[in-house]
Amino acid sequence: MIDVRGVTRRFDGVVALADASFQVNPGEIVALLGPNGAGKTTASRIIGGILAPTEGDVLVDGVSVREDANAVRARCGFVTDQPSLYERMPLRAYLAFFARLYDVGSPDTRAAELAKLLGLDDVLDRRLGTFSRGMRQKVAIARALVHDPPVLLLDEPATALDPEMAQILRGFIVSLRARHRAILLTTHDLDEAQRIADRVVVLYKGRVVRIGATTDIRSAGRPRYAVAFAGDIAAARDALARAGIDAEAAAAKNGLAVLRFGTDDPATTNPAALRALLDAGLRVVTLSAEERSLEDAYLAILAEARR
Repeated sequence: MIDVRGVTRRFDGVVALADASFQVNPGEIVALLGPNGAGKTTASRIIGGILAPTEGDVLVDGVSVREDANAVRARCGFVTDQPSLYERMPLRAYLAFFARLYDVGSPDTRAAELAKLLGLDDVLDRRLGTFSRGMRQKVAIARALVHDPPVLLLDEPATALDPEMAQILRGFIVSLRARHRAILLTTHDLDEAQRIADRVVVLYKGRVVRIGATTDIRSAGRPRYAVAFAGDIAAARDALARAGIDAEAAAAKNGLAVLRFGTDDPATTNPAALRALLDAGLRVVTLSAEERSLEDAYLAILAEARR
């Protein structure tokens, strides 16, 4: 549905995007991650037909952004973190106006459908200037969906939303995936990406440095384990050190001390850790693998890219 093919974009000699390639399939949410200045917004704007690539091409629903940017724009819905609304217009008139721009049949009916879908049907006749931050973001999503596009480009859609509203928005985005839309989510909120993204694309200085399924990105790297026990933590660290295991203290859990360590050979290291702790007279309660967060994985990818 979205096929980015070797895209480069320069601004006055500065390379904002360098030979970037990735895809977003129908019924998939892909999170586009990277630090400020990595090229995320540039990539989204090129995909949406707002910027032209200097080199390369993007196909959206089979249409080339180079050959027909207008047709690409008609296939995309774009939502930003700071939506600009016509604040003096009531919601009904606002959505109907954009429906007419896209030649949508029965624009008033479409406006009512979208308002109901987003839980705004009770404020259809209120002016947008009276809407809260969360309501305004819903309006921006409704506007993006007014022509029923197959592709959604979401640029920090949950910025400044309270936790409850952000959760509602996440649920709505997931429901759109179920309707077979291709969704590109640009975000700094790694918890949000971990919750809803199927795959991750990481940009650094305009280059794609990692692409993979969210679960694969998180599971890559050196396995880490946590051991919870009753006893003195200093004695436990000394016992593990004598067994050649470098452990670090973690937050206590359920009244138990916790140590963490990494290993490339858990089949050998973990039994050795248990023996060392038991021989030191410590009562081990659990030894379990730690699931790496997307944030940890992302920071490791960036550290590798900076070398």
